[in-house]
Amino acid sequence: MSLDFRCLKCGSDKYQVKTCIIPEKDPGLKLELGKYYIKTCLLCGYTEMYNAKILDKNEEVNLAKN
Repeated sequence: MSLDFRCLKCGSDKYQVKTCIIPEKDPGLKLELGKYYIKTCLLCGYTEMYNAKILDKNEEVNLAKN
């Protein structure tokens, strides 16, 4: 997984990525666990959250193209 970026708040390129599992409710009564990546700027603490299912799928498509 590559989340290359510059912080939107301070412009730093130093960050930390952690994986988080969050319960999600589908339509109806079914609960599922969703995987997310939490990216935090190490300089100012600005944090963004990404859906791992979408990022991992996009990465597989990009690898297949190369």
